[in-house]
Amino acid sequence: MGCIKTTIILAVLALSTSLLGAQAQLLSVRQQPGQSSPIQCQYRDGWESCHNATSRDCWVRKYHSRGRHEWVEQLDILTDYEDKYPPGVTREYWLEIGPNPQVMPDGHSKKDGHYFNGTYPGPLIEACWGDDLVIHVTNKGQTNGTTVHWHGLRQLNTNQMDGVNGVTQCPIAPGDTFTYKFRAEQYGHTWYHSHYSMQYADGVVAPLVIHGPSSHHWDVDLGPVLMTDWIHDTAFNGFATMEIPGTAFWVDSILINGHGHFNCSGTTSGCAGSYWETSFTPGMKHRMQLVNTGFNYPIIFSIDEHNITIVANDLVAIEPVTVPSLTISPGQRYTIVVEAKHHPAQDANYWIRTGIECGGWNAAITDNRTAIVRYLGADENKLPTVNRPMPFSKTCLDVDYNLLRPKVPWKVDEHPMSVLNYTATKQTNASTSVGPPHYKHWTLGTHPMWLDFMKPTILSPVSSLDNVNYTATQGKFPPTKDLNDGFIYLIIDANPLLPSNHPLHLHGSDFAVLAQETTKYDPATSPSKFKFDNPPRRDTVMLPHTGFVALAFRPNNPGAWLLHCHIASHASSGLAAQILIRPDGERGWDRHHYRGGLDEVKDGCKAWADSSLSKTFVQDDSGV
Repeated sequence: MGCIKTTIILAVLALSTSLLGAQAQLLSVRQQPGQSSPIQCQYRDGWESCHNATSRDCWVRKYHSRGRHEWVEQLDILTDYEDKYPPGVTREYWLEIGPNPQVMPDGHSKKDGHYFNGTYPGPLIEACWGDDLVIHVTNKGQTNGTTVHWHGLRQLNTNQMDGVNGVTQCPIAPGDTFTYKFRAEQYGHTWYHSHYSMQYADGVVAPLVIHGPSSHHWDVDLGPVLMTDWIHDTAFNGFATMEIPGTAFWVDSILINGHGHFNCSGTTSGCAGSYWETSFTPGMKHRMQLVNTGFNYPIIFSIDEHNITIVANDLVAIEPVTVPSLTISPGQRYTIVVEAKHHPAQDANYWIRTGIECGGWNAAITDNRTAIVRYLGADENKLPTVNRPMPFSKTCLDVDYNLLRPKVPWKVDEHPMSVLNYTATKQTNASTSVGPPHYKHWTLGTHPMWLDFMKPTILSPVSSLDNVNYTATQGKFPPTKDLNDGFIYLIIDANPLLPSNHPLHLHGSDFAVLAQETTKYDPATSPSKFKFDNPPRRDTVMLPHTGFVALAFRPNNPGAWLLHCHIASHASSGLAAQILIRPDGERGWDRHHYRGGLDEVKDGCKAWADSSLSKTFVQDDSGV
């Protein structure tokens, strides 16, 4: 795929104190795939950085025009990022999505893998809190459409940039380009991935970091750590041969930052995998940005003989809490800080483990040792000799939600504007209302999602609400209610007869986790357990298969927002819903409120309609 051409348009503050204004420059950086661009956070209008090695919780200060000795405003870890963010600059990236048969992260070939710019994981996209991002995505493949979702980003007033085909846009046709434009109003780390059916499970994933303040001190930034389950067959074929017939989805290996091993016994091809490696400096605190980019399994992360301190979950900074290990469900992220030993042993190499013990081992996956921490000075040619795993839980559940306390608190109104009820379950009989093919669908309610790629909700919200296949619900609000203060509750049950937890992800907003229980929801007694004062807040939560989650979000971001299971085959099967938020609460829909308009969406839909793929592909899933 060649190199990434990254053009960053930024304002460079003039060095001379006699100049009051800012000078704009155009920087062009050519880089190798998978490498991050050299990034400097630049702010204008008198804002300057206050973030340094001794003050990680501060970000920027605005100084008085009379001089730097007096500042008038500060944005830091306690700033409500839904209300304020720095005046950033514009950063522009180019991405291509297409095949590359030479990518073999566990040493074994993969059928019909697709990747960003030919690499796995794809290139790191970086921005600073408050920056605008312009990202051009070209579909270089021939067998799939594609879209890109910027996981967890709020997309305030830019619903059309959320990257969900059938909801916010049509698929990007082969050879076509879609330009995503949005503002980084949050900070932290996340990932971007395809939302076209099962495509992200075939390799279309990459890290995204928005630099900002931290709730805990760190000395060394080790960057994003992406972990995933991996399948050698194409995930589309896996869906057809496993999910549709109703058997458990099989995976071949576990990867960490594009490295892994496959159990080659019984094969004739032979394979040579690798371990991802990173370095610790004795006595230093190391920041790691963990992401489960998998499509099936929760992954248990740990480092032998080291505790880990959680400082953020998803894109929410929290009060630091220390644990021995961490279960991370598909779609979830945790920022952790690990303090290195002050006096490590001479042979100081330690295993990083990414196990799937809570989900059950595959025959092909028999070892949870997937990466290595090497202390500076340790022998780089030796595998760790210490084998002392940290304690972990096999429940597949999230960290105890009482431990996750956001730095910026929410006080949730005990009187919701409305309540939406869902049940994550599976049909007992093969559905004939959608398809063919006809099979037992996973659902988030009574009907599976089944979208029409040619008719995204954003272009026809009223008809989408009338179409049962779109599983769309409109939030209803009292006409006098302030949408910035009120909340919609989501009460989501599971089916205890089906032994599958569900990592649920909401687009367009963080939600407060009022309750996360392993017992069935009881409308008479369960609300008494709700936590309203600074509950945990995130965008992806695990629904226990025997219980329920109670969530609350602010309906202040207009658009059509997807709620779905992040087990890819479950979402593709139909376990998804849409929540439509009108721009002004009770009045009619107005497409013109979206920042930037909908011309890019309309042009993309025309290109998809004109493509030969739109006329020949056979839909066998929900589309997401």
